[in-house]
Amino acid sequence: MTSRASATEALHTSGYRLTMQRQFVWDTLRQATEHLSAEQICSRIRRRFPRFNLATTYRSLEVLEELSLVKQTRIGGRGYYELAQDGQDHYHLLCDQCGSTVDIEGDHMVPVLHHITQDHGFVASAADLVVHGRCAKCQARADRVP
Repeated sequence: MTSRASATEALHTSGYRLTMQRQFVWDTLRQATEHLSAEQICSRIRRRFPRFNLATTYRSLEVLEELSLVKQTRIGGRGYYELAQDGQDHYHLLCDQCGSTVDIEGDHMVPVLHHITQDHGFVASAADLVVHGRCAKCQARADRVP
């Protein structure tokens, strides 16, 4: 659900309006090619609207996340946001050396979640997976060092 009409409809159905501030946050996430922290979102908005503040960013993200329009993933103890894509789970590979993050799409967590439900009676509502390690570029650099 990434169109403005979908966001407007979801907000309206839940009793919210698509305010100018929420629109700015929504548009910033729609245009992003990577996961963004609240601070990064606010900084990008401030390029056009210098008086936009971080508290407004967090309030907008809270509403958008509550309505499952936006997803937060904790990476390295910090929250990063992206648009929530229906039916498109993905997981994150985080390079501990350079900090790059790669998204891996697929239903790889299905067997794990099935195991959790079957063996532990726990029904997961969401799952985030962040795998730490070293990316191919950093590994190649490490291999070249004598």
